[in-house]
Amino acid sequence: MSTSEPQPSELLPVKWVGKIALLVALVSAAGLLAAITWATDAQGSNYSAIVMSTSLTQQKLGPVMLVFGLLSVTVAALATWLISLYSSHRIAGPLFRFAQNLKTILQDPFARPLSIRVGDALQQEWIEFETAQAHLREHYGALRDALADCRKVPSGEALPQALARLQEVEHRGQL
Repeated sequence: MSTSEPQPSELLPVKWVGKIALLVALVSAAGLLAAITWATDAQGSNYSAIVMSTSLTQQKLGPVMLVFGLLSVTVAALATWLISLYSSHRIAGPLFRFAQNLKTILQDPFARPLSIRVGDALQQEWIEFETAQAHLREHYGALRDALADCRKVPSGEALPQALARLQEVEHRGQL
């Protein structure tokens, strides 16, 4: 197993998670600041005086906790949704493209596949798929050429050579 440095494309999801976590932290801090500001009264009481005053704390603590809790849950749900959306598009996009390319190849073996996006996952699998599909196109082309040669040859002494070539091409394609 190699201990090479991670590629920039591998670090991209980590950067997104970091950005979203920072956003959640900033929104939580802003919400806490807003809750503290809302809890202070117009008489100029500060936060420590409010906490020390149990009657004022008991009056406003429940609504403040409810509002701030709902806000925190909403921001966390939004962050989770963004992470899952981003991750699923980077995986589901290439899988969808693979499926569409396979349908196209089943209809026309010589069709060129549409490549996946550069930033998507499964890049190595895409290269392998494209290489395999290119070899398959070459094999179909060789079969087509060998069959055309067999059709051109009149039934005589050259026919066994053309059939042998066709069989050779056909055997190369067997797994």
